[in-house]
Amino acid sequence: MTTIYILGGFLKKNRDGSYGSDQLSYIRVLAGYYLYKKLSGKNKIELIVSGSRGIYRGTPGIPRVAIVMKRELIELGLSPKEIKIDKTDFTYKELIWLKKYIAKKTGKAFIVSNAYHLPRIKTMIDILPELKELKNIIKLVPADKIAIKFDEKLKPRIKKANKSSEMKKIISSEKEGIRALRSGNYKFR
Repeated sequence: MTTIYILGGFLKKNRDGSYGSDQLSYIRVLAGYYLYKKLSGKNKIELIVSGSRGIYRGTPGIPRVAIVMKRELIELGLSPKEIKIDKTDFTYKELIWLKKYIAKKTGKAFIVSNAYHLPRIKTMIDILPELKELKNIIKLVPADKIAIKFDEKLKPRIKKANKSSEMKKIISSEKEGIRALRSGNYKFR
């Protein structure tokens, strides 16, 4: 069995008052969808979306990130039965949940997230004893590359987002997280 685990991201409020994945997080949704479609013809696939309220905890009316991602995958054409939900918050807890979940399974597991996020995930798996066994089981998948591979029209949008000042802040924060992990000063949530 193959597991595709899409890490939760960030939300944005739409004009109609509903919530959707923000631009970069939606790339994760698309990549997970494309990967699922590619692999499902050959294998039995479990597609899992992750994310609770995380940074939105305490803000009334905001749905769980995983619920939003599931809705978006359904809008892309998947059946609700094809999508499982993990309501875990924050990357570390998501990795712990995934480790426990796939310990009961055999096969491969793909973790789908944006390219900027993968180095911190890799560092967690490399450094933290409780995650080391994931090293030989999972493959980190850069959502950006997968999405572009299946839809070239996304390339300019992703390229623009990756050059934004917002992305520079995100990358700086990710690098700080890696430094904190290596020095033993990481603040786990």
